[in-house]
Amino acid sequence: MRNSPTSVASGGSVPLAEQLVRSRARIGLGQDDLAAAVGVSRTMVSYWETGKRRPSDRQLRVLCELLRVPIAVLEGFEEPAPQPDVAGMLLRGLDGDLPGHARAGLNDFVAFLDVYAALAEASDFKLRGMTQSPFVSGAGFESADDARRKAEEVRSHLRLGLGPIGDMDAVCEMLGVTVYRADLGSDLRETVSGAFLHHPKTGFAILVNLAMTPGRRRFTQAHELAHALFHSESPYLVSTSAKTPRENFADAFAGEFLMPTEGVRRIMEEQGFGLRIEDPAEVIHLQRSYGVSYVTALIRLRQMRAISRATFDDFNGIRPVVFARSLGYDVSQEEYHPEPALWRLERFPPRFRRLLRLSVRRGVISVPTAAAMTQLSIDEIADLIATNTARSESGSEERTELEEYEASGVVAVA
Repeated sequence: MRNSPTSVASGGSVPLAEQLVRSRARIGLGQDDLAAAVGVSRTMVSYWETGKRRPSDRQLRVLCELLRVPIAVLEGFEEPAPQPDVAGMLLRGLDGDLPGHARAGLNDFVAFLDVYAALAEASDFKLRGMTQSPFVSGAGFESADDARRKAEEVRSHLRLGLGPIGDMDAVCEMLGVTVYRADLGSDLRETVSGAFLHHPKTGFAILVNLAMTPGRRRFTQAHELAHALFHSESPYLVSTSAKTPRENFADAFAGEFLMPTEGVRRIMEEQGFGLRIEDPAEVIHLQRSYGVSYVTALIRLRQMRAISRATFDDFNGIRPVVFARSLGYDVSQEEYHPEPALWRLERFPPRFRRLLRLSVRRGVISVPTAAAMTQLSIDEIADLIATNTARSESGSEERTELEEYEASGVVAVA
C-alpha cells in the first residue's frame, strides 16, 4: 500500500510524485522495473514518488516515453485524458468469468497495442494497420458455403493459390492485421482461444492463445482473421467454446482458408490417395502439408466427403503425434505439450520487432526502457538490435555462397 507524500518541495513536486505513482501503476510497472528502465536505483524512484527528489529533465523525458504520458500531465499542469477501458470491454463481451491468467493475457494484449502505437508515433514509424476490410460482408451471408466462398476470395486477393500457407503471420502483416500471442490457459471450457479487437490507433488486431498446440493456434489465427475481415463492424469479438452463427462462420472460413478443398483434392490425386482415404497415414500427410491440427484435417476431409463417418470415428482414436513421428515427420515438443513460457520475443508480431529494433538503434528509447516496455530481458533486447549476431568463421556457408556470386559477377553494378 503506497503512502501519500508528506514532505513538500518547491516547484510542484507533489503532483509530479502522485502522477508518477499513478502512471506506473496504470501500466503495471514495479519500482524496480522503472528504476532499471531509467537507469537509477530503486531508492531514487522511491524518493521521486514521495516528493523528496525530482527527476532531471533527461529523466523526465525518459519517464514520459516509458509511462506514455505527456510531460505536462506528469508535471501536474494538465489532467490526463480519460482512457477507454478496452480490456474491460473485451471481458464484458463474455458470458461468464475468466481465470486470472486469462484476464491478465487480455490486459497484456491491450497494453501491447497501446505500447505499439506510442512507440510508432515516437519513432515516426508507419503502422499501416487495417481499419476497414476490403471484403464485402452482407447481412445474412454467413452460411458455411458463404464462409468457404469468402475464404477463396481472400486467397485470391493475396494470390496464395491453392497450396499450403507457409507463414500466417506474413499473411496477416500483408493485410495490416496485428497478431499478438499470450497464455490464456489450456482449458478452453473455461478460457478463450483468441480475440479480435479494432484498436483506435493500431487498427485491426488479433490475439491467439499460446497454451494451445501449434496446429490449434494456426486455426485460431485464421478464425480471428475471419472476424477481422468480415465482422469488424463490432469493435471487439472474443472467441469461446460457445457456438454462434459468427463463430460457426469463422470456423468454416478458417478450415477452407487453411485447407482449400480444391488444393486438398489436387494433393490427393497427385499422391494417388484415391477419392476416399482409407489409411490414417494419408491424413497425417495432409495435416503436415497444411500445418493444421490432426483434428482439423479430419474434419475438413469429412466435410469434403473424402472419408466416411465410420472411418472418421476410427481415425479419431489414433495418437497423431506419436503416429507422425513413427512415419518420419519432424515433431516439435509443443505438439506434446505447449510451452507458452518459451514464447518471449516471438509473441510479438514481426513488424513490432522491427520497430523495437529501429527505436533502440535510433536512440528513441534505451535498451532498459525497451526491456521494461516488453518485459523482455536486457540481453534479449541487445540480441535483437545487434547486427553481428552469431557470425561464424570466415569459412561459413553464407560467406562461401557470397564469394561464389561475387566471382560470377552477378553482384557487379555499372
